[in-house]
Amino acid sequence: MTLAVIGLVLAAALLWPGRQQPASLSGAVGRGAGSPPWRARRRATGRLADLESMAAVADLLAMALRSGATPVTAVAAVVGEAPDPWHGVLAEVGDELAAGGAAGGVWRRHALHHPELRPVAGAWSLSEGLGVALAPSMATSAQVLRARVQARRRLDAATAGARSTMHLLTLLPLVGLLAGLAFGLTPWEVYGHSALTVISAVVGLGLTVAGWLVCRWLLARAVAPRDER
Repeated sequence: MTLAVIGLVLAAALLWPGRQQPASLSGAVGRGAGSPPWRARRRATGRLADLESMAAVADLLAMALRSGATPVTAVAAVVGEAPDPWHGVLAEVGDELAAGGAAGGVWRRHALHHPELRPVAGAWSLSEGLGVALAPSMATSAQVLRARVQARRRLDAATAGARSTMHLLTLLPLVGLLAGLAFGLTPWEVYGHSALTVISAVVGLGLTVAGWLVCRWLLARAVAPRDER
């Protein structure tokens, strides 16, 4: 029965529910739907940090532009303060502007791989195409990015109760085993003295794994964006 207990703990660790990443925050939900949960958690955390850092970059660009700097000068001033994910993008944008080109295409090209750039790419392209003031557009982009961060945090808070319930119900059988150990009974002595108890333990382990899969599916359905018509 010790193996069954180990299997139960491993199943709980492997299926530990990570934070769900709504499609509205990232365009890669469908691509990462089948990834292991621990990788999904790392991606979700990284995307949230990227959203916040890109919002800070957009704010810096807006401040530089409002102070009277040209787009070339503003990008050159901000590129040194940009974090690693965006340093190279800003450097490429600065090179394009210095060469007299349109930087909107650069933003859009990188936005294909980094959805966090889409608000900035759209605002920059709108400014170049229609002559919209760039500073207010960058400020609005920063507000949009921060609104997405707050929406993600509210979503995590709303689903925290369901995740905690999943954890609690998974750990309850282990509490029974610990109680048996307190009375000097090993897991094998509790469950391994007959074929019926062994079968019950195996069935319980299978139901636990199935329950985690169903609960994760329900959470994913609950947080998935809906197409309002």
